[in-house]
Amino acid sequence: MKIGFDAKRFFHNNSGLGNYSRSLIHSLLRYYPDNDYFLYTPSYQQDNKTGFINDFANATVKTPSNLFSKTFKSSWRSLRMAAQVRKDHIDLYHGLSHELPYNIQRSNAKSIVTIHDLIFMRYPQYYNYFDRKIYKTKFQYSCDVSNKIIAVSAQTKNDIVEFLNGDANKIEVIHLPFTPFLQKK
Repeated sequence: MKIGFDAKRFFHNNSGLGNYSRSLIHSLLRYYPDNDYFLYTPSYQQDNKTGFINDFANATVKTPSNLFSKTFKSSWRSLRMAAQVRKDHIDLYHGLSHELPYNIQRSNAKSIVTIHDLIFMRYPQYYNYFDRKIYKTKFQYSCDVSNKIIAVSAQTKNDIVEFLNGDANKIEVIHLPFTPFLQKK
């Protein structure tokens, strides 16, 4: 099976969403070596947190290939990545941090999105208007088009149902793991 991931946070976040991404991908590479894993990211540099992917022949990092997409990286991630997913014949695509690329359903890949929280909706007073609108649009789209939603807590699942009218039947609560290999020594 070919599995693709939105790996921006994998490479660019040193805690939180980055740790979740690295922990999940590391576990899959280690315990499910028969799959091929594609890590889609606008750019990357390997470091001591991400270098483990070099130990696995079944991990491929994918970045924008044309000048427009290299210049407008956020456009590639949001609007053009689905075309690359289709070209790579990905069977399953996982949006690790709340969002899926536009038109992911046209890629022929099944899709999963992990929603970590909807705090911007529960406590809107702590977020500016434009950020709330952008987040809501992205989260709503992801919940609507995904085949499965992972909520990191029962509260997040309840919030998805309440605030985004999410289908409770396609939401699975999967708690975040402890990641000792990612902890600083």
